[in-house]
Amino acid sequence: MVDEKKPIFAHMEELRGRVLVSIASVAIFGVLSYIYAEKILMLLARHAGHLVFISPQEAFLAYLKIALFGGLVLSAPVILFNALRFVWVAFKKSEQSAFVLYFLSGVGFFISGVIFAYFIVLPAAMKFLLGYASDFLSPCISVSRYVNFSFFLILAFAMAFETPLVVLFLTRLGVVNASLLRRKRKYFIVGMFIVAAVLTPPDVITQILLALPLIALYEISVLLAGFIKKVADPAGGTDDS
Repeated sequence: MVDEKKPIFAHMEELRGRVLVSIASVAIFGVLSYIYAEKILMLLARHAGHLVFISPQEAFLAYLKIALFGGLVLSAPVILFNALRFVWVAFKKSEQSAFVLYFLSGVGFFISGVIFAYFIVLPAAMKFLLGYASDFLSPCISVSRYVNFSFFLILAFAMAFETPLVVLFLTRLGVVNASLLRRKRKYFIVGMFIVAAVLTPPDVITQILLALPLIALYEISVLLAGFIKKVADPAGGTDDS
């Protein structure tokens, strides 16, 4: 619902201002990421060893990718905050506290996914993949491709860790419930391995490392859905969906 105390032009002006602030934050954090691109690359490369660039512009483009990715990720809280503030008036008082909780939980799950991917999945994936090196087969990893590989892997896990939040939101909307989630568990498990195969590099270890946390997060989601059911309907009643 639109805040009737403000004319539509005032809302458009506010939207314009918040979009400009968001763009500026991406630019500022992008510049900072470019300045520290070498240090960021060193943190990523610790799992890969020596990196090379095979074209004159490749190293420069890799730095630009780091700047773009860093700008988007670091400015995400600013962007989300401005989006939240813009739609804030559309929510009731009781909904505002829930919205803040969703926001903070989403940030927490996202950061958890990044940490899990960087400290556990990326080292394990690189150890497995580089294990194919031999006396006649030596790794020569392109910096640009490794940056793509690392960022895509980290982003995939960060997004995957939002699963409980998505399920929680769908549960509150009444789209799913704990009973339905339990009955469809086997389909979800198969689906998670398919998603893991699509999102991760083509090696079994990385796919398993993504699928297993997703399954664990799904089980957490089932528990959360059951908890919401009990809170919303203390009298009980079995889900029949």
